[in-house]
Amino acid sequence: MLPDGVACYLINLDRSPQRLAAMQARLAELGIDYTRIAAVDGAQLADEGFLRHTADNRYYKPIRRGEVGCYLSHLEVLRAFLDSTARYALVLEDDCLFDPGFSAALQAAIALRDATDDPLLQWDVLKLNRKRRRWVALAPLTASHQLVEYGLSVPITTAAAVWTRAAAGRFLHAYHGTTRPIDCDLQHPWEFGLDILALQPPPVTQGDVASTIGNRKHPAHGPLAKLGYELRRLWPKLRHFGQRYGWAFIAGWLWRRQLHYRRRG
Repeated sequence: MLPDGVACYLINLDRSPQRLAAMQARLAELGIDYTRIAAVDGAQLADEGFLRHTADNRYYKPIRRGEVGCYLSHLEVLRAFLDSTARYALVLEDDCLFDPGFSAALQAAIALRDATDDPLLQWDVLKLNRKRRRWVALAPLTASHQLVEYGLSVPITTAAAVWTRAAAGRFLHAYHGTTRPIDCDLQHPWEFGLDILALQPPPVTQGDVASTIGNRKHPAHGPLAKLGYELRRLWPKLRHFGQRYGWAFIAGWLWRRQLHYRRRG
């Protein structure tokens, strides 16, 4: 069961009925009702539309059709969410696997956000998939899960996340083309006015099958392109997290694998 005010949206391509059937069974076992959002098939985009969406490339590789389709699919979810009366959107791709503690951890994370006045425990997007080696423990949620900050590297994944209405509105307003894959855009939260937290350990994993809406097989690229990309975002990244947590956080983050947050005096 989902907490009150949470709507679940499942992204699924029309040509992937087997994935839909598998997700239906998993969600039924959890007692979760959902709305299916037909994924945008990047392979079927007209050349004119694809070129329009990718005219401004801020990534270090060419944007692929699957990445445009993935981005547009998530935008469709956010529009549907804002057209609803729900306070939160649980956004799932169709290859999610749920750990036994998924429901309890999700309920606890939303209950904490609703109850706290601490701005450092408020999130705009809550990532439920993909862990990091370095993390900052912010608050316990259940006996096995906690709310964490993954800090300088937001996980590259859009498989499972919870969005607030304010975050959905800001993200939609900021979209002017697929300048980067959506999960890479979310690694630049300062550009969208977003605070992105996560659950540790992640209560969602992904199946072994390849993604159908965001194929990431790129042609070979030179290392200098990626280096330039990382250098361009280094200072904005440090400034964002330094302003949120203090510069002592940044110093510690650079030298230690695991940090435990202590409120600044």
